[in-house]
Parts: sequence; structure tokens; C-alpha cells
Amino acid sequence: MRLLVVGINHKVAPVEVREKVAFADEQLPAAYEHFRRRGAAEVVLLSTCNRSEVYIAVEGPLSERELVAWWTAFFGLPADELAERFYAYRDHEAARHLFRVACGLDSMMLGETQILGQVKGALETAQRFNAVGAYLGELFRRAIKVGKRARTDTAISKGAMSVGGAAVELARRIFADLRTCTVLLIGAGKMGTDTAKALVQAGAKQLLVCNRTLARAQELAQRLSGQVVPFERLNEQLAYADIVVASTAATRFVLTQPMVAEAVRRRRYRPLFLIDIAVPRNIEPTVGDLDSVFLFDIDDLEQVVQEFLEERRKEVPKVEALIESELRHFAVWLGERKAKPLIVQLLQDAQKQTEQAMRELVDELPDLTEAQRNAVAAKMRALAMRLLSRPLNQLKRLAHTDGILEVAHRLFVSDESSPSETKSQAE
Repeated sequence: MRLLVVGINHKVAPVEVREKVAFADEQLPAAYEHFRRRGAAEVVLLSTCNRSEVYIAVEGPLSERELVAWWTAFFGLPADELAERFYAYRDHEAARHLFRVACGLDSMMLGETQILGQVKGALETAQRFNAVGAYLGELFRRAIKVGKRARTDTAISKGAMSVGGAAVELARRIFADLRTCTVLLIGAGKMGTDTAKALVQAGAKQLLVCNRTLARAQELAQRLSGQVVPFERLNEQLAYADIVVASTAATRFVLTQPMVAEAVRRRRYRPLFLIDIAVPRNIEPTVGDLDSVFLFDIDDLEQVVQEFLEERRKEVPKVEALIESELRHFAVWLGERKAKPLIVQLLQDAQKQTEQAMRELVDELPDLTEAQRNAVAAKMRALAMRLLSRPLNQLKRLAHTDGILEVAHRLFVSDESSPSETKSQAE
């Protein structure tokens, strides 16, 4: 059985190309049937917004170009025009690629966690269509296992990787419990809206939405399960907010130092976290000089994201080490699977030789009692297993090496069993 993966992702093709060969959910039944009909013994389709990949296990030879042709044929596209966009990996490198994908090392956002669930979902879908056997089933289960370990044993997924995530991280440093916090969103900018949404999803108690256009404020409040604050009441409501996200298109400061100073006084100097995502800025910079006020602008938040990204990059060698360890375990599993028929044959031959030796011994020593015969037979079996133990373990470890099984067969198996018979058992 040989493993081949062909794929296309954000690194090698823009979205307008990726979307042409992406497998939609409703296409999956036909897609699995398409690949199985063309000779795939096992197949798993992994399709996300940033990548589409086909993992195939085949009995016979299959080139990368052939697999690309199978893929593009499903969508009615010419293979020659798209072939250069695809990447391909075989056998050990294909397994390494899947493990890297599951660990988030191949993602647009290093260490992101969503891909692990997508890998698991791809396996479950393939199983539902009876497209997975022992080979790809074991490969994907090990990928999921190492993906989980990467996130529990290293810090590859720790820290914020978006402006909204950075705001949440900073808020947690300022407030002991976000569940006691009220968030005030000023404006309707996308980044500001996403940041407020991230804070609410992180557990913030309440969201207030304030915008010059009341209809827009009502729309956002309904979408984010918040409450509308009329713009003319901004000064009044500012004192009730623990976290303020400013994201308007105003060319003048929306929050000035005197406004914020009054709000802080009314809050009895409880901490006030201000996030200014607008360009030009919505909050007067001197506001940050006030006691109990924590002011961050877009550059500050981007810096926080970069710091977390750098920390994640430091974790990559640790994740790579986990991947290499799991690859070795997978290679051993493969070796045991490939070597099993030959090992069975070796054990059967050892048993035959032991039984023959015992019969000859009984003929030479007819006066042995039944107990003595049993004891000698047990010793002979134990000796045979002791002699075979190391060769069999080495055979399991090296069985994935090309040609090693045939060489072992010629060395150790009697002429009564031919190599072709052992090979047919392995298949």
C-alpha cells in the first residue's frame, strides 16, 4: 500500500483558483465515489477555506499527475492548466505533511486550533462513506493525536492572533473577571465590531452599541445581542462601561480627555480599558495619562499580536519533535502490518522445526516420562522464541524499508513457502 497526497492551499494559489477545486459538502458523496471508482483503495478529502487536499492509499503505482487529473476531472476542468498549482507528497513525507497540518504548522495563522477539528471531521466523513481502511484510519488517528499533543504540551496555540484576540488578552490582564464587565462599542467599523464580538464571546456581561446613525446601531445591537445607546447620551453612558471600543469614521476625537476624566471620576476610579481601533484616532492620546485608564490604539494591539506570534514561532521546534516522534511510531505500526504475514510464517516454521526435533528426541530417548517430555518441549519452544525475538523485532522496525521483507524471506523461510505466497498474505 502506497500513500499519496495532492493539495492546493493559500500558499500556492489565490482564492479564485482554490474555489474551483474545493469540495462542497453536497459534492462529497459523488467525490468519494469518483475517486474509489478510479482505483483508490482508501481516500480522505480535506477541504477548508484555505486548503483542499486528497489523501489516497493505493495498491499499485499512481503518479501525482494522474491524481491531479482525477481531481480536476471531477470538476470538469483541464488538468494541464491547474497542475502547476498543486503540491504533492508521498509515503513518509505525506504522513509528515498531514501531521504538520493537524498541528497548525501549515496554517495561514500559525498554531490555529480550528484545523484540528477539520482533520477529525474529514476522517469521520470518509468513514461514513466507507472510504477508509486500516491504513488511512491509523494515519489520521495519529495526526489527530499529535495535533492534540501539540496544543497541550507546547504553547503553539497560546496567545492572540487577531486584534480582537489581543483586546481580550489585554482585558483579562486588567480585569479579574470579564463576566462583570460591560463593553461599549462606539461606531460601526468592521474591526471594532469584531473586537467587541470577541470580548462578548470571551464572557463580557453586557454590550452597549453607540452610533451616530441610530438604524445602524439597532442593526448591530440586534446582531450582537446588545443594547442601543443613542449617540447624544454617550457622555452619560461612558461611566457605565468598563471596556470601550472606538471605531468610527470621525475626523475629530470622539472621546476627549475631559470627557473621560469625568467618566473615571463617576466610576470612582475603577479601571477603564479604552481600545482605539480607528484611523484617524477617535480617542485623544492624552486620555492615556489619566489615572485608572488603560488606552491602546491599533498599533499597540498589532504589536501585541506580533509578540504572541513570535512566541508561537519559538514553539515550532517542540512541535516538530512531537511530529517526528509520532512519525517513528507510525513507521513501526506500518512495519508490523507489512511484516505480519512473514512473522506468522517464521513462527509456523519454528513450530514445525521444534515439533520435528521433539519427535526425533523421543525416538532417541524412549524412556523419557510424559512430564520430562513436556518439560523438554517447553524448553525447546522457549529457546526458539528467544532466538527469534531479536530478528522479529528488527524485522518490524525495518519492514518499511524497500526490499527488506523479500530479503528476510529468502534468509529465514523454508522453501515450502514461496515469497509470492507471503506477499499475497500481506496484501
